Amino acid sequence: MTDTPTIASSYTFDPFARHQFYHDVNQSLVRTAIGRLDASRPAGQSVRVAELASGTGAVTELILDELERLGRPGQVIGVEPSTEAIDIARERLQGREARFEQGDAEHLAEIVTGADAIFFCNAIHLVPDKRDAIEKITRALGPGGFFACNSSFFDGAYAPGSERFYHLWIRRALGWMRQHHPEVRPSRHAKATAMTWLNAAEYTSLLQECGLHIVDERMEEALMPLRSWQDIGRYWLFIEGALPGVPIPIGADALEYAAAEAFTELNITEVPRIWLQLVAQRAPLDG
Repeated sequence: MTDTPTIASSYTFDPFARHQFYHDVNQSLVRTAIGRLDASRPAGQSVRVAELASGTGAVTELILDELERLGRPGQVIGVEPSTEAIDIARERLQGREARFEQGDAEHLAEIVTGADAIFFCNAIHLVPDKRDAIEKITRALGPGGFFACNSSFFDGAYAPGSERFYHLWIRRALGWMRQHHPEVRPSRHAKATAMTWLNAAEYTSLLQECGLHIVDERMEEALMPLRSWQDIGRYWLFIEGALPGVPIPIGADALEYAAAEAFTELNITEVPRIWLQLVAQRAPLDG
């Protein structure tokens, strides 16, 4: 992942995560993965599910809800590097079968072993060494355990015809900065967040090479309204990727303004975006 700057607490992912389409995309993945887990385990057997990059507990809550919907007893363990996010998640899910630990894939083996399922939602694209992370995840799974991940930052995320929006958005953001902050320019040499965009085939090959068998792969399209683009444009990690070297507050204001300008100029009310959804399984002992 990456070190979190102090100012990041004011430029979080949470506003974006509150949008209905984001809930729906993640719920789809959770239902697919937990459904397969439930079908593979004896009735009444308790399961243990871990979630990497659990944040403030939005997906954790979906996992708990799905286990309850299916009548499957179990505990969810959220693994998250941010102590602030953990505090929010603990308050949000107080009294439910969830606990939260500080850490990431490096610490996974110390937190959970023999997991029935591990989720890694909307964050795998941020990991520089994806192979190492997936190998650690595979080792933390029990035989027959499932790994579920998704991302909208992969080679294939741009829905056909949407490219004009992205180009115009950044152009208008740069124009706003030239007008309001002429002293600020994106740096080609700035150390931007390590975010390698793999395509779907590369992700599936990587999972298979790490000992996981793909059991479900799909692309899901979400229709994102203006406010969602403004919200993701005020997330510090997105700003670092879109406008490297630009101070976060300035980048946030530029991207917020520019998104509205792009929507107006293109006369649109939403932009489609594609999520890659993957569920894979570790071989059972007899497999």
